[in-house]
Amino acid sequence: MKLKLYLLMIALSAWSLQSCDSDDDESISVPIELQNAFSSKYPNAGNVKWETKSGYYVADFHNGYETSAWFMPDGSWCMTETDIPYTKLPEAVKNSFEKSEYKDWKKDDIDMLERQGMGTMYVIEVERQNQEMDLYYSEDGVLIKSAVDTDDDQDNYLPIPQLTAKMKSFIERKYPEAKIMEIDKEDSGYTEVDILHNGSSKEVLFNQGGDWISTSWDVDIIPVTVGTTISEQFPEYHIDDSEYFETLSEGNYYLIELEADNRPDKKIKVTSDGTIL
Repeated sequence: MKLKLYLLMIALSAWSLQSCDSDDDESISVPIELQNAFSSKYPNAGNVKWETKSGYYVADFHNGYETSAWFMPDGSWCMTETDIPYTKLPEAVKNSFEKSEYKDWKKDDIDMLERQGMGTMYVIEVERQNQEMDLYYSEDGVLIKSAVDTDDDQDNYLPIPQLTAKMKSFIERKYPEAKIMEIDKEDSGYTEVDILHNGSSKEVLFNQGGDWISTSWDVDIIPVTVGTTISEQFPEYHIDDSEYFETLSEGNYYLIELEADNRPDKKIKVTSDGTIL
């Protein structure tokens, strides 16, 4: 009998050690400041379970829908991800999606993403055969970005360190009332900030020192002067895509992507007056 009890104690001890090594550990100690912050933000939360991920405290709970809220140990809220049905998307998002090239793809998952200091985002995961994409929409239906889906969506959603005061000041000054929608650190060390400004999704690029490099966004209409230059200089080509760039080094221009049968694609920089750079 003693031997059986001894073996049982060893088994329980081994299980306890494995549990402590897991990211999903119901026995973690949650700081009182964090508990108070969570209760204040989500007073009606049910079935709350805590875990730690990448240095954050994560509360998984039910608040009408399955929800995960990410906090810092001091109780500072960082992010909330909520699984919602397609019917609960804003009408503007549904209208935009149903006019997109992905409208006939299978809708696999939908998340509402709220992050500190950033605009609310709706992420629609779609798939077709072996292809999977994540579509990021603002609440008024603007497609902010599309990205190949991975199995680490939450890691992709994770808030990164806030913009430096220098970057934030520049955006506020140059693009007043813009909403920050996404922040990405590139391998080069540059910071790419997706903003929503005047109804357009714009990419603002900063170097390692926080200095502005460029801003770009898709455009559907180009000046007549630009179109004339393209048709005269490249008559065998047609315009496939166009973006507008504001840059520190080259000034402002349109980046025009050209296509033609049996010819390599071209990308041409053209200023508003029709000058090719």
